[in-house]
Amino acid sequence: MPFAARLSPHVDRVRQHTKTWVRDMGMLGGVPWTEAFYDAADYGGFGPLTHPTASLDDLKHINDWHTWGFYVSDAFRDGFLRPRNVTGGRAFVAALKSVLNGAAPSANPAERGLADLVSRSTLDDEDRHHLAEFFDALLWELHNTAQGRVPDPIDLVEMRRRSIAAELSAKLARKSVGAELPAELLRNSTMRALVDSFGDVPALRQEIVGFDHAHATGGSTTSAVLAVRQFFDCDLQQAVSVVADLISARLRQIGSIIGELPSIADEYGLDAEAKAGLDRYVEALKSWLAGEVLWTQRTGRHSSSPIPTRKSFHAPSGLGTQSLHIRPHGRGRVAVR
Repeated sequence: MPFAARLSPHVDRVRQHTKTWVRDMGMLGGVPWTEAFYDAADYGGFGPLTHPTASLDDLKHINDWHTWGFYVSDAFRDGFLRPRNVTGGRAFVAALKSVLNGAAPSANPAERGLADLVSRSTLDDEDRHHLAEFFDALLWELHNTAQGRVPDPIDLVEMRRRSIAAELSAKLARKSVGAELPAELLRNSTMRALVDSFGDVPALRQEIVGFDHAHATGGSTTSAVLAVRQFFDCDLQQAVSVVADLISARLRQIGSIIGELPSIADEYGLDAEAKAGLDRYVEALKSWLAGEVLWTQRTGRHSSSPIPTRKSFHAPSGLGTQSLHIRPHGRGRVAVR
């Protein structure tokens, strides 16, 4: 990870707020989250690492969205993906889409959480479209798994961007730093490639770190590691290496795209204020990626233990961390290399 991770000074207050919110929404009922599992996973610490410069109020709201997304993914995996319950999965997604379109939620925590978030957010048609894509990606994985089908690697990468709501994450990052950019610039092919590469990094990393927890146990056939292994007829470690190389390639591509942005800003005639906003947006994406990898290394989300142990944000250990060094870098900041 070539970018520096920083920890928000609001981390403790955000953790407290988020736990209160998930409890109010009924998300700590034991399936899929017990209170002990929630604490070990540290969903409350995700936003403070990925949005280190956001205000306290914005960060609370952002972290609610991310935590809700984690809950939906976990609830769908345990409730429908593992048991191959296609009928139940379709009903679950249909209910979420109805809430998104204004219907009253049932007692289901996923619906209650979405209804609460929608009531506190200003969603446009694009936001609703990307949320619908997120729901459809859940069903796509369920249909493939129910059929015992391992998807083509290219199809899987494209769908994984949707299943982690990469577009919405990028937009939350942009809004959190007040980067108001022209719509035509955001539709530019280079900017689109930036968001796609941004989404691929965490999506593919989750395919590796969550493999034993989700896929090796038979929970899903929709895995980039399995897809590469089948497509290239290679062993498991080679498949993991290919996916890891793809993550590195995406990070290099992000760096290359960032180098092109000054000329693109001139091409679109951005004034000084818009250029500053573009710079903040880029820095927000970099902070998000660096914070996400640090959170992923520390979270107990992928532990097979019923009460996983959350690790500190510091002193990383385990596979892939030998070349990682974290050092103090100013107040409330750590640098990841």
